[in-house]
Amino acid sequence: MYVQISTWLRPRRLELLVGLGFMLVYVLAFPLLYRSLGHGALHLALPGVALLSWGLGLWGALGVGLALPLLHIALLDLVGVPWNANQDVVLVVGAVGLLTCLVVGLFRFQYDRRWAAEVAMQESQAQAEARNLELALYSKVRDGLARDLEPLALMRGVVDALQEHPRFDSVAAYRPEEACLRLLWAGGKQTLPEQFEPTHEIVHRAAHLAETVVMYSTEERSKAGLLGERSLVAVPLPVKGKVVGVLVVGSAHTDLEPRDVRFLEGVAGQLSLAIDRAQVYEALREQEAIYRTLMETLPDAVALYDGSKVLYLNPVGLRGLGYERLEEVVGQPLTKFVHPDSLPRVAERVQRILGGERDGLEEVRLVTRDGRVLEVEAQGVRVQIAGHEQVLISIRDVGERKRQQARIEYLAYHDPLTDLPNRRKLWAVAESIFVADRRKRETPALIYLDLDNFKLVNDTLGHQVGDELLRQLALRIKGTLRQDDLLARMGGDEFAVLLPSADRNSAMAAARRIVEVFDHPFNLGEHVLHARASLGVALYPEHGQTLDELARAADVAMYQAKQAQTQVAVYDPAQDINSLERLETIQRLRKTIQEGRFLIQYQPILNIAERYINKWEALVRWEHPTRGLLRPAEFVPLAEESGLIGELDLAVLKQAVQDQKRLGGELTINFSAVTLAHPNWVREVVRALVDEALQPSLLWLEITESALLPERQKWLGGLVALRGLGVRVALDDFGMGYSSLAHLKQVPVDLIKIDKSFVAEIGLSQTSEDILRAMLQLASAFGLKTLAEGVENRTQLEWLARHGCHYAQGYYIGLPVAVEQAVEAAFTKAY
Repeated sequence: MYVQISTWLRPRRLELLVGLGFMLVYVLAFPLLYRSLGHGALHLALPGVALLSWGLGLWGALGVGLALPLLHIALLDLVGVPWNANQDVVLVVGAVGLLTCLVVGLFRFQYDRRWAAEVAMQESQAQAEARNLELALYSKVRDGLARDLEPLALMRGVVDALQEHPRFDSVAAYRPEEACLRLLWAGGKQTLPEQFEPTHEIVHRAAHLAETVVMYSTEERSKAGLLGERSLVAVPLPVKGKVVGVLVVGSAHTDLEPRDVRFLEGVAGQLSLAIDRAQVYEALREQEAIYRTLMETLPDAVALYDGSKVLYLNPVGLRGLGYERLEEVVGQPLTKFVHPDSLPRVAERVQRILGGERDGLEEVRLVTRDGRVLEVEAQGVRVQIAGHEQVLISIRDVGERKRQQARIEYLAYHDPLTDLPNRRKLWAVAESIFVADRRKRETPALIYLDLDNFKLVNDTLGHQVGDELLRQLALRIKGTLRQDDLLARMGGDEFAVLLPSADRNSAMAAARRIVEVFDHPFNLGEHVLHARASLGVALYPEHGQTLDELARAADVAMYQAKQAQTQVAVYDPAQDINSLERLETIQRLRKTIQEGRFLIQYQPILNIAERYINKWEALVRWEHPTRGLLRPAEFVPLAEESGLIGELDLAVLKQAVQDQKRLGGELTINFSAVTLAHPNWVREVVRALVDEALQPSLLWLEITESALLPERQKWLGGLVALRGLGVRVALDDFGMGYSSLAHLKQVPVDLIKIDKSFVAEIGLSQTSEDILRAMLQLASAFGLKTLAEGVENRTQLEWLARHGCHYAQGYYIGLPVAVEQAVEAAFTKAY
């Protein structure tokens, strides 16, 4: 109400003051004026009445005119003159005054109407100009917001646009930080602070409470640290419930009006939406960059296929297929890239995936741009992009791996010196022949050959001469054999010949042909050497029902020939003096197991990378009453043949699990394939762990490569169950047994132990080092740990460390000792 009255009085203030002053002087001077002028003094009130009427307007003038006679009556009474004596004069002056007031009031009424119309027009024009300015600024702001997609650039554009507003002397955008508001961008004629500290509570209210803050009073501006600004508005910029900035606008000369505040809130709303959009765009751009980086840096090819054409292929895939640009493959059908042999399977697999089936790895042949064929592994998964079902395919080139694996397979099955099949190859072929011959009722034969005095050749003429002798001998023997016969080097100076189908006569004939190759000397560079060999012949099934029995018989026959100096001998059971001894040994072994008198020694295993002992291998020993301390190789085969191996393995397991509490670390125990085939072996292992409260993860079970033969189906389920509990599995004597590398993918193995014969050649044979390096690479490709046996010196250890072997075991690391000495012996040596 006060504001309305004040607004109404403001344009009449001067006339009212002058009129009131005149009338005050008139009233005070009336007695003097009346004595001097008489009734004429009454007329002197008319100018003051006119001024008051002008100042008060029409209705005020009417009131003044009606009040004038009353004023004169009061003044006449004041000077002691009865008013009725001057009644005519009072009435005349009152009538004239009323008329004057009405005339002046009417004139003022018309004047006010014209003045109000002009003011309204000016205000309308000002509002129109303000609207036009706001619309122009809105348009400029929108253009900037539509053009930029970076939050700081958006704020900068808005600040630059708002500073063109004539009422905005200072414009700035601030970013909330942990303890202050930090200036991002500023504009305008006035300068705002670089930052608002927490004490500037009013501006912080805008940031923390997400509400618009308007400041007019000096006290509020003082709290905000803005004494140079007459008024100030702080508008928050909320995005997804969080204030990401504050828009601050100040005016140094005028008060910012509500429409200014509404305008700024509208701009802030648009800016918040734009920042939100920019953040979404930035997040999408970062995500796209991540996906692009992943696609470009993945070692595998990745393709997107919609069932009829290729939609995408990453750079690895482009390079692999021989293309340079994505446009060359996009839109092309699979028939352009998939080999005709693989196309039906791929097409069927794609349709199954689009139908919702899960896909496994599939080996596929692809065709490159220049016609080369690639061997790959492919796996697809159904994805939905933009509402369309598509297949995302990962492709890995396995051609090099297959070539490497084939090379490793070859090296694993062949002797590097003579390029002949090795023991492993002989065993694998012999097993298949034995299975086939049981059906065909054919009789294979096995010939063992050992050079006489070969060690003397190496010691006197050198290993190079000895190696050349072995190579020439291999070629000569090979020339005497039939196409189906298999010649293998067993190691050292020992060879074996497997005859798939032979009787006694044909086997002896083959042996004599081999003997004849020694009739001629060997030219070994500067040396000419006459050599001699002893051969043993064993026939199936007469001399053995299994390959092991036949091999033993051939070995015994070879030594019979060597002792008899006959060069060739057929196995004679009557002369095998080991038969009775073997029976006696079995009885002694059974009694030792029953009485628990076997010995267990522990050999430390070194973690090569960390150079500390964290594993122990439990090695069983037998104190024979006449032959002394026997190693496992001297009695374990006998225990397997006699059926005692299961009892022996479980007894060793129980004792070793008890000793682990004193040893600490992980424990490795050898298990025979015969034991693994027993139906209760898994239960016995679990019982031993439970009885001694040993964590399953601390136990490693070692199985030999012979356990990877087809009989593994008898125990594979149990091994998988133990691994599920945490027990880990090591494959012993890798590279010396009977297995195929393909079995490594089918058997749950965590570690392979590389045979010491490969380690012994480190620094001596480049070929052996290549084989060993290939084994380590193969293990890495399968994700397996590796342990090298037979480490005898630091040179071997450092070579293994350089080539990524994980563990080492051998006399250089530590000898097998009793549990009482194991820990002390292991930790008194630095590696």
